[in-house]
Amino acid sequence: MHKRILLAFVFLSGFATISHAQDSSKFYFTTAVGIFAPVSSFSKAYENSLALNSGIEYQFSKHYFTQFVLDFNAVKYNQQLKDVNSAFLFQHTNSSIFLAGFNLGRNISMSKSGKFFASPYVGFGYTNIGEPRLTLKNSGIIEQNVTRMTGVYAKQGVRVGYRTASKVLQTIYVDVAYLSANIHVQDSSPQAFSFLAGTRFGF
Repeated sequence: MHKRILLAFVFLSGFATISHAQDSSKFYFTTAVGIFAPVSSFSKAYENSLALNSGIEYQFSKHYFTQFVLDFNAVKYNQQLKDVNSAFLFQHTNSSIFLAGFNLGRNISMSKSGKFFASPYVGFGYTNIGEPRLTLKNSGIIEQNVTRMTGVYAKQGVRVGYRTASKVLQTIYVDVAYLSANIHVQDSSPQAFSFLAGTRFGF
């Protein structure tokens, strides 16, 4: 009987310690999946696609945080303008958009318990966009290659989250953001929305 009470006490003490560590964490790992949705004229060449997002978040005060993020978007591509070196329009193929940058935001409690919260943020970083090409060689061979366009992006968004009692998920959230980049690609400037669902846990 005493052993059971002791084991229960140890378990509860351990759970309380883990819960406190989660609540007091300053570093978090975030991971999310969703949709990358190009808009405006950019959507003619790049279609809605799968979006994968991972990041390391640091809370430097009770309400403010910064986050390093990596985004990989596997997109469908339809070339709109012919190249000088090719008479072909390469369509219904695949390409990719890579983003690496930083977000800065504020956590705002939406409930008395503090479990629900919203986090508006702004971000900036490096972007790399692929443009697949078909080139006709003098030998009559058609060669496929990818031109990579690089530049800087800026974005703004909001994350709405819920702090769970789970030691695995800890925090679940949805994230909506709008971004634009200073690259000129297929007679357009990249603009897109992202819609993500993910989880955040402290370490």
